[in-house]
Amino acid sequence: MFEDSHIYTAARSAGPAWVHVLQSGDEHYGRYWKTGVTFDDAAQISAATFVNPTFAYDSSGEDFNVHYGTDPILAFHLGMAAKLPHLTKRRPTPSQLVRIAKEQFKEWCMAFRERIKGESTNLVIRFWVGDALAFSRALRICANMNSTDTGVYPSAWDATLISLDGQNYGGGAQNNAPLKFDIIDTSNLIDHLGLINILVATVPLLHDHPAATLYTNSLLNFEENGGRFANRACTDIATLSLLLGVIPVSYVSGFATRTNTHSICMSITATSGIKPYQDTISWKRAPTDIKSESLVKIAATSLGNIVFNIYLRMFKDDHVSRLFDVEAGFRDFIHYDRSSFVVFLALIKQRVHNDWTEAMDYVMFLIERDKMLLTGLNNVQDLCCQLHIHGVSTVSAMRAPGFGNNPSRVFNGWDDIPPVVCVVLKVPRKYLKELEGLSAKKVGTPIFRCEIENQVHQNTFSAIHFFFGTTTPSTSDPHCLVANEDSSRWRGNSPLIVSFYVPSWLLTVQTPRTEVQLSIHPRSIASSMIYSVLGPQLRIFSANLLDKTHVQVVRGRPGNPQEIVKLQGPGNTLSITPDSQAQLVTMVAEKDSTKVAGLTGRLNINGTSLQATFRACPLADITVKQSSPFSMLLSIGQAHQEIISFPYPIDGSNPRTRIARKSSYIEVDVGLHKPNSHQDGLMINPFPMVRRNSNIISWNIHHVNLARLPEVDITYPKCQWLGHHLSLTLFDDEPSGGTTLAGQGELIQDIKGTIKDIFTVTGKYGNPRQAVIMRNTNTNGNEVPVEILIFLNCVRLDLPSHTIIADACVVPSILLSESSAEIVYKCLHMTKNGVTEIQMSPRETRAWWQLLPVLAERCRTWSHTPNCKFPRAGMLNNAPDLNISPLCECGRGKSLPPSFLTGEYKNLAPFATRIAFGPLFPVTHLESVANSLHKRLGAIMRGETKASEVCDLCGKAGQPRLMQYSTCGQAKYCSKECQKEDWKLL
Repeated sequence: MFEDSHIYTAARSAGPAWVHVLQSGDEHYGRYWKTGVTFDDAAQISAATFVNPTFAYDSSGEDFNVHYGTDPILAFHLGMAAKLPHLTKRRPTPSQLVRIAKEQFKEWCMAFRERIKGESTNLVIRFWVGDALAFSRALRICANMNSTDTGVYPSAWDATLISLDGQNYGGGAQNNAPLKFDIIDTSNLIDHLGLINILVATVPLLHDHPAATLYTNSLLNFEENGGRFANRACTDIATLSLLLGVIPVSYVSGFATRTNTHSICMSITATSGIKPYQDTISWKRAPTDIKSESLVKIAATSLGNIVFNIYLRMFKDDHVSRLFDVEAGFRDFIHYDRSSFVVFLALIKQRVHNDWTEAMDYVMFLIERDKMLLTGLNNVQDLCCQLHIHGVSTVSAMRAPGFGNNPSRVFNGWDDIPPVVCVVLKVPRKYLKELEGLSAKKVGTPIFRCEIENQVHQNTFSAIHFFFGTTTPSTSDPHCLVANEDSSRWRGNSPLIVSFYVPSWLLTVQTPRTEVQLSIHPRSIASSMIYSVLGPQLRIFSANLLDKTHVQVVRGRPGNPQEIVKLQGPGNTLSITPDSQAQLVTMVAEKDSTKVAGLTGRLNINGTSLQATFRACPLADITVKQSSPFSMLLSIGQAHQEIISFPYPIDGSNPRTRIARKSSYIEVDVGLHKPNSHQDGLMINPFPMVRRNSNIISWNIHHVNLARLPEVDITYPKCQWLGHHLSLTLFDDEPSGGTTLAGQGELIQDIKGTIKDIFTVTGKYGNPRQAVIMRNTNTNGNEVPVEILIFLNCVRLDLPSHTIIADACVVPSILLSESSAEIVYKCLHMTKNGVTEIQMSPRETRAWWQLLPVLAERCRTWSHTPNCKFPRAGMLNNAPDLNISPLCECGRGKSLPPSFLTGEYKNLAPFATRIAFGPLFPVTHLESVANSLHKRLGAIMRGETKASEVCDLCGKAGQPRLMQYSTCGQAKYCSKECQKEDWKLL
C-alpha cells in the first residue's frame, strides 16, 4: 500500500462520473488495505476470520506478495454512480461503490448461468498460467507444425515445456481449440513487455479479417502526451503497420468512440512529477480484400535502413547519449534483447518480399559500423546466433565450408559441429545468497545476461534460460543434457542452471583464459546498492570455459533438443506467383530514409481481350482516382474498371501513374494518409464498414447492445458532469463554445461539435426525448435541400467505453413523400419542447450520409432481407448521393423502443430507423488533449483559484476577465461568443 498518499485509481472505472468517485474511491482503497475486506460495519470486520488465499500464497511460496494497487472494486463499472440519486448534492460513499460492484457481479453471474444453461452449451473457458509471450509462441508453433509438443518454456525460470492438450490441439484434436482469434485483449502488457514484443506475439494469432481486433492498453505520462506512442513503436506508425499488417484504428481515424480523457484529467491528482493516464488502442487489419498473407515489397536497402533505425530505437538504453544519465536505468523497463529484434524480423520476413540476403547483409553492415550504441558490437554474436536460430539469415562465418575442422578442446569427441551450440553454466547457490538477502525494492526486476570474455573480446548474450536443479547426460546423445529441476526453486539449495546459445565458431577461437560469466544489465537495476554487493561489473558468477564442473557445451538446452527446429518452423521462404503478384504492393522510401513515404500498387492486365482494349485505349481515357480510404479506382475507357487496394490509408489526391502497354500492367503511386492532415485519406469516407460473413461491421465505431446499456438522466441540474464530459471531445485549439461555422474547420471537428450540441441541448431542455433537425440548405442545384430528423428516445451509459450513448431514431427527409412529410412535421409541431435546428456544411452533410448507416448497423437487432442491396453497396458508400436515402428499408419501423411506439412520435414509426451515437473523442496519443481543462482543474484542486472563476461554458479564464451575466447575476463567461452560445441553447 502507498503510505501517506491518495490513490484515485477507482475513478478510472467511473467514466464521466469520475470526479464524484475520486474521494470515495480513495477512501475505499485505504479501508480495504487496512481491514482486508470491502464492508465497513465494525462487527462484520471483526467477524472476518477467513484469509483470502491470494493474500497468503504466490508463485514463489507462502508469502504476502499482493500488488500494491489491488482494490476489488476496480474490476467493475463504477460509472453506474452517475445513476445514484442526489449525486449533485453529495458524492457516493465507499459502501455505495461496493454495492454497485456487488450488483454488477450478481448480474454477471446470472448472465453466465443463463449462457451455460442446457446440455448443448458451446462455451469453453481455457486458462493459462505462465508467460504471455511464451504461450503465444506455443500456439503459433502448434498451428505451423501441427504439433502439441511446442518446445517452449512456460517462463524463463521453468525447465518444463509447454505441451498442449492433444484432445484440444494438434492434428488429432477432438474439440478443435482455436489457434486464431477474433478478439485479443493484451491488457497493459506493453508496459511490462514492450509494444513490439506484444505485436509480434499476437498479430499471427489474429484472424485475417478487418473486424478482428487486438487491444493494447498502456499507462502513459501526461507530460509525454502525443509522443510516447510513437516512441514505443520504435518507428513511425505507418511503417510499423505496413511491416506487420495491423493498423491502430483511432490513430488513422483521428477520433475515438471510447474515451480515456477522464483518466487524463485524473492525472492532476498525482503528487509526483509523473502524471499517468491509461490509453487503449485497437489494432485491426485494413478493411480491404487484401489478405494479411498477401505480400508487400520494398527495396533491400530501404528495408535495411528502416530495420536498422528500429534496431537503434529498440536498444536506446545503450545509446551513447545515456552514458552519463545515471538515473535512466532506474526510470524505464528494458523490454528488448537481440532475440526480440530477430523475432520481429522473422515476422516481417513472412510478409515482406525482397532479397533478404542482400537486406540482412546491409543491416549487418550498418550494425557493425555503428558508433551510437555503446556495447553494440558486444552483442553482434548474439544477434548472429539468433538470426540463424529463427531462420532469418545465416552470416558467412556460420555457413563457411569445412566449418568445425578447427582444433578446439571444447569440441573434443564431436563428429560434427552445428552452426549453433548451447553453453550451460552451473552457478553454485552460494553466489546468489547476497542477492537473495536484499529487499525486493532494492533488487527490483534485474535483467540477467551472460558473457564470454577473454583478454581480447567480450561477447554478451541475453536470450537466457534458467532453472534450479541439475543436469545429466542424455543416453541417446552424449552431447545433449537432461534437465532435473528442483521444484523447491528459490526455497531450495540446488544450483542455478543457466543456458544460452552461441555461434560454434566463437568457441573455436577462444583462449585458455576465456571466462563464461553471469551478470546483471546495469540499466535494469532499481538501486545503486547492488553495486556494493556485486562490484562495478555486476558479476554474479564466472567460470573458465574449460571448467567442466561448471561449464558444458552441448547441442541444445537441457531437456529441449528440438528447440531450434521448433523455432525455425516449416520455413519462411516467400515466392511470388503470377496470381500473388497481382496483389503486390510496394513500399516506397526515399534514399537513406528510415520510414515508408508512399505506396505503389500494381495491376496486371490479364486476358487477351482486355489487353487489346488496354493497348488501344487513348491515354486520356485511362484515369485513376481515390475511391475509398484504402483504394484507387482505375478506369480503362468507359467499359472497364478495377480497384487497386492498399494495406494502409492512402492520400490519393496526387497519384502518379505508369502505364506499360507492352508488358500489360499499370502502376499507381500514392502517398500515405497523415492523421489530422488536410489530405483526402479517411476523409473520403471517415467511417468505413467491413463485411464479416453475413454481418456488416463498422471499422472504427464500436458495436453497442442498447438493451444492456442502463439509461441515465442527463438533464440539468440533475446531471452536472455532462458539460465536462462533452468539453473533452474537442482539441485544445478548437472552439469549445459549440461547433465551428458551417464549412469551416476540419470535418471530424464539425461532426464532434454537432453531436456535442445535440447532447447539450438535450440536457439543458430538461427532456431527454429531444427532437433535432440537422439541415443543409446550401446545395449545388442538383440536389434537394437535405434534412436529417433525429428523435432521442433516451441517453444511456456506455460503461465499458466510459461515455454516453444516445438511443435515437432517425428519419432522413429524402425518403418522405408529400403525405408522409406532412405526418412528420405535424408530429414535430406537437413536440413538447419544440425542435432544435442545427446547420451543417455540405461536406458535413455528406459525412452524416456516410455515418447514419454505421450508427444503424452498430446497434442493429433486425436482419437485412435477401434482396437488400446495402450489404453489398453500403460498405462502398464513399461518394454518397444526397438524393437517395442512406438507410435501407429493412430497418424501418423495426426494433424501435416502446417509448417511441407509444409516445408523441408514434406516427413516425414506419419511417424511423433506430440508431446509436455518442461523442467522438480526440486521440490522446495524437494530440495534446484537455490541456486547458487539466490546468484549470489542477489550479482549483490546489486552491489557486475557485471553480466560479472560470467560464461557465468553456471552462477557461477571462479574456482578459470574466463577465457576469446581468439577467441572472450568476452565470459567468469569458467572452460574448460563449455567452451567446450557452444561452441560445436555453
